[in-house]
Amino acid sequence: MKRIIIFAILSTINLSAQLCFDFQIWDGSEKVKQYGIDSTGNWWIITEPFSNFNRLIVNGEQLDEFHQISPPIFSRNGKRWATFGEYQGSWYLITEKDIIELKATSPGNLVFTNNSNFLTYSYFIANLEYIILPDKTIEVYGKQGSFYVNQDATKFAFKGMRGTKFVLNINGKESDTFEEIIPIGFWKDDGFVYAARNGFNWQVYKNFAPITRTYSNIKEPLINPEGSVLAFIATTFSNHQIAVTIADEFFEPLESRQYDLVSYLSLHPELPIVTFFAKKDNFPLICVNTAEYSTTNETSPPYFSSDGNDIYFIGCDFACFVSINGIRYNLKHNLAPQTKLAIKPNSKTIAFSSSSSMNLLFLETSRMHSGMMVDRILAPIYNSKTKRYETIGQIGNRLYLLTCRTE
Repeated sequence: MKRIIIFAILSTINLSAQLCFDFQIWDGSEKVKQYGIDSTGNWWIITEPFSNFNRLIVNGEQLDEFHQISPPIFSRNGKRWATFGEYQGSWYLITEKDIIELKATSPGNLVFTNNSNFLTYSYFIANLEYIILPDKTIEVYGKQGSFYVNQDATKFAFKGMRGTKFVLNINGKESDTFEEIIPIGFWKDDGFVYAARNGFNWQVYKNFAPITRTYSNIKEPLINPEGSVLAFIATTFSNHQIAVTIADEFFEPLESRQYDLVSYLSLHPELPIVTFFAKKDNFPLICVNTAEYSTTNETSPPYFSSDGNDIYFIGCDFACFVSINGIRYNLKHNLAPQTKLAIKPNSKTIAFSSSSSMNLLFLETSRMHSGMMVDRILAPIYNSKTKRYETIGQIGNRLYLLTCRTE
């Protein structure tokens, strides 16, 4: 199927703001059904050229019509994308460079390796699912959820059912049965890590052996892209909650102090550092590993910036504020804790969307810049490739790439 390149047209420049520029990326010639912008800066649109047909546009590249097409997923480095589409009863795997017809009755999952080198996928023929790796095809039945692959896509894992219980299938070998399993991901040595429960006992396992003590509950497990750090929230049998971090640097799992509540766990992209919200004796805290910092009850989850250099969150007490690495910046206007922020690392700037525009805020000076006003807007991202904040805004059936740079 042919592809057509659409070139973005400069639409409106907010000269008063000087730092914010707006580009028309869709002219409204076809009805807009969905759109989005990925954390890597890739944007996509699904339009309806006419009844029962859909068209996908990725970064201005327009595909032919399909009867069905899904939003694309992107590789971690942002250079690759993939989706499934259906045309006249046939299913296709669509990527940034190929359109491949599948002998499938329905699509399955799309999974890029964390290093972005390999795309793996699955599809169904009747009730049988086929997982396609670069060097093999695996036939599976009863898979629950998606599947996981290691960095070179030579090993796989997925959760399956055996009767009323669950198993973890790792490279074709099944674990013991459990009442509950939470798959987590591949460790850097290609061992697969997951949390599992039988009765009231939870543990984290690597392949088929436990690597933690027993807890009464485990939630919010996270693993970094390299598979070198794992973290999760656990409840002890004394009914306290803790954050647990596992890394090769540690002789044993590192447990935080005990709290009445632990939630909103966030993991550094490379280092064995976690941050989370906690409460002890009804006193709210933001914690970084074993360190504690007081906060307010009206607090957003703490987040790491994309490079891990900044820890930030929104809070409100007598005034709303943004905290970055422990420094509080009071805001002149209220900013709800649930607001999704974008942050340029090491810049002391943030961007956020109001109901009608994207706003760039310099925290040290309280100086704010805004772009054009729109009817609908997505939460912004910081695009490290273009070195600017970006989002998509909609006016009627037209779409605009809204951008703000910091200098």
